[in-house]
Amino acid sequence: MKRPLTILITALTVTTIYGQITTTKVAPKVEQMDNTPYDSTINFLGKDVYKYVGQELYLNGKAESLRKYGYSGFSIDYTKNSLTNISNVYKCCDGDNSKYDDLTGKYFTVLEVIKYPKEAESEYQYFKKFYLKLQEKEKKDIVYYEYQFEHSFPFIVVGYFTKLKQSEVGKEYIVRGKNWLSSGPMTDMKTGNLVSNFEAGGKWKCVDVTIEEKYYNLSLVLENEKGEQIPLSIDDSKMTHWVFEYGQSELYKKKFGNDDWQRILDGKVKIGMTKEMCKLSWGTPKSINETITSGIKSEQWVYSDNYLYFDNGILTAIQQ
Repeated sequence: MKRPLTILITALTVTTIYGQITTTKVAPKVEQMDNTPYDSTINFLGKDVYKYVGQELYLNGKAESLRKYGYSGFSIDYTKNSLTNISNVYKCCDGDNSKYDDLTGKYFTVLEVIKYPKEAESEYQYFKKFYLKLQEKEKKDIVYYEYQFEHSFPFIVVGYFTKLKQSEVGKEYIVRGKNWLSSGPMTDMKTGNLVSNFEAGGKWKCVDVTIEEKYYNLSLVLENEKGEQIPLSIDDSKMTHWVFEYGQSELYKKKFGNDDWQRILDGKVKIGMTKEMCKLSWGTPKSINETITSGIKSEQWVYSDNYLYFDNGILTAIQQ
């Protein structure tokens, strides 16, 4: 009778050992900092905010309709809430913000980047926020700027502007004859007169980089052979809806042929074009509907009220 009892005790002992639950501490993720130098190719650095240290910033102006709201995000002491303590607003106040006329066009040096205080993180748990500790160049004021989103970043980095000017001046662009500034005809920024010839396929050369004083966009100054000038914002210069760099235009012309390339610049399509050609002409469709039957892949490209139909990548029908 003793032997079976011993076996039972052994089994119970093993069960007890393997049935224990343990926990293991996991180290929190270490925040990685990019220590490579700022190369001046990007104006808003996002999470690489620490690269701003030592850089000079220019506070860009605003369109006239927005000036009454001043500049938001500037404080005297970053540890105090400027929303409840208006005396903490730097150069107070246009509304609840810093005065536009007192700050616009000023230069600041970034002395330090400060992560948002931990004790206040619960209020902004969905955002990563920093403060730029700045010194105003002329009067040497120390001020803090709340750094968070690109759309609200009011500065142009001087190094970025300088490098942009070095890389862009001399480049040539082919325009598509569409006015990116308004629905009317394009005008000469020097005289206000209508540009004499602004047709699809026209060649313009970048002669300067500037901040145009209507919407305060950082822009290329394009000039034609007659000396007429038009501003092209940096954002618009990257959109093939408006322009192509001359070298890229020549490659497309060679690939598609002169006639089809001119048709693309004019924003036109024709039966037999490839999907690439149609996309260059009309842009990216709002949606694409696909059907595969008997080895044929058919696609419907939807452009608002217009439709393109492809069979195996070739345009077969146009509905307008």
